[in-house]
Amino acid sequence: MCCDSTIVPKPVPMAQCCGKRAFDEEKQMCCGPMQNKMVLTSRSNNHRCCFHEQFDNRTQCCCEISDGLKIQPKNSTCCEKESALANGQLNKILKVSNVVTKTVPDAQYCDKDYTDTDTHLCCGPVKKKKVLLRKSIHHKCCGQEQYDSKTECCCGNDALQINPINSVCCVNELGVRPQIPIPQTKCTEPHTRLCGSSCYNPHELQCCERESTTRHFDSGGCDATPTVYDPITQVCCEGCLSKKEPSIYQCCGQTAYGFAQRRVLCCNGTLYKDIEDGEECSDTNIPFNPTKGTLCCSQFHSSPGQHCCGTETYKPHYEICCDGHRHPKGEHSYCCGIHAYNINDLHMKCCAGTLYNLTSSGSNRNDAHCCGSILQKNQDVCCSGAEQEVRYSRERGHRCCGHLYYNTSLWSCCAEKLSPWPVQHGSHLSVNNLNTKDLCKEMNIGTVESVSLQSVVFRDVLKIHAVDGTVKALASPYILRTPDRCNKPKLILGRTYFFDKVHVFPGFIHDPPSLLHYIYSKCHHF
Repeated sequence: MCCDSTIVPKPVPMAQCCGKRAFDEEKQMCCGPMQNKMVLTSRSNNHRCCFHEQFDNRTQCCCEISDGLKIQPKNSTCCEKESALANGQLNKILKVSNVVTKTVPDAQYCDKDYTDTDTHLCCGPVKKKKVLLRKSIHHKCCGQEQYDSKTECCCGNDALQINPINSVCCVNELGVRPQIPIPQTKCTEPHTRLCGSSCYNPHELQCCERESTTRHFDSGGCDATPTVYDPITQVCCEGCLSKKEPSIYQCCGQTAYGFAQRRVLCCNGTLYKDIEDGEECSDTNIPFNPTKGTLCCSQFHSSPGQHCCGTETYKPHYEICCDGHRHPKGEHSYCCGIHAYNINDLHMKCCAGTLYNLTSSGSNRNDAHCCGSILQKNQDVCCSGAEQEVRYSRERGHRCCGHLYYNTSLWSCCAEKLSPWPVQHGSHLSVNNLNTKDLCKEMNIGTVESVSLQSVVFRDVLKIHAVDGTVKALASPYILRTPDRCNKPKLILGRTYFFDKVHVFPGFIHDPPSLLHYIYSKCHHF
């Protein structure tokens, strides 16, 4: 795709541009001013951009301070003023001597206090707010009243009123009439099943219906209405029926074809015709002839047998490819996002695909810690959970609970879950922030099979010693005793983790072979 006059590879089919890079909107964020965009890995659906950083809008806000935009706790004076400006209530906040404390993460400021949006509603115009006890999660505001959005709507020309959802007022407001459930056909004959609106005997006939729900199909196919068919004389391809012939009995998307057919090629559900002999499917599912050239992300190069790096070719013996970008290859070169760096250089630090040069800060890699893709400052706290790491400004009386930062006088934490009891437990250090000495000592890696109050069961466990370069398979299952379950992170069944004889380190391993190679390379000269 073309981003800011630059051809870049698509990470996913529906990618969007972020400056001169492409990004996946479902997993990434595009942050920063127009001329200085940066792609960040999204930590959750609740995270938003604050210049080149991201914040959790449930517990934080992005405030304009003297030296620029800064992430602040949501109960800070700065955030209170930002919220007040948005609600037109700045004068009301300035008259209050003490900042109102936010008691729950999803609280909403209403009149003179915060309300829990799960249990209450803040209804009415700006100067006439009213707090209502919420009757259900489906209830919404209509003026100073509430209505059930499943059976009612809020509409009216002169004044807002609550009306039945099938009323003329609601139909005009919603634009469509509510759908009335269509009664389903019931098959009463023995051994029969339902196919659309028809009943059939599966011992004699079959039901042709679309199985894929995510794949895009050509509008020139069929409507894919579930239809009963005879598999002896017909072939069903993703809801479309075709006549079965000796040479046509396979499916390519919605099209029937046969392997014996000449000059056809099926690439990821699309059937290409008039294909030359020798053509095959590329990585981007486009037919090409490898004897005539090399296809790199739809970019054709006339030199056959080359290796691709993005849209260009590269030489693996002399170059390293980092996310579609070529770099000269060094003895200890390793990728960090689109950049290459020497993993033994103590002044370089890679944080989740973002490379930092530590020379300006006067620290080295063993002193610098990552918090997701952000380099953690000394005065900040990084909270690591099962799925994400979040950076917070250090506050007295607060501790980490997974990726949350909580007040120990109001909450307690156990296995990354907060409860309103004043009991304190420890936090966890992620593998990415272990110093070289601890990372390179004896370590285990395994997949979680079961978790109980007192132990964790791992399977496929390997004991690795990076300095010695040794790997040993341990007997399965491997049982790790955890007397204090509150001091271990939340573990997800089927995922792979690092652990030693005492601790399980948060942040599951996406790519074990790649991470093991990185550790061996880093510890080789330790």
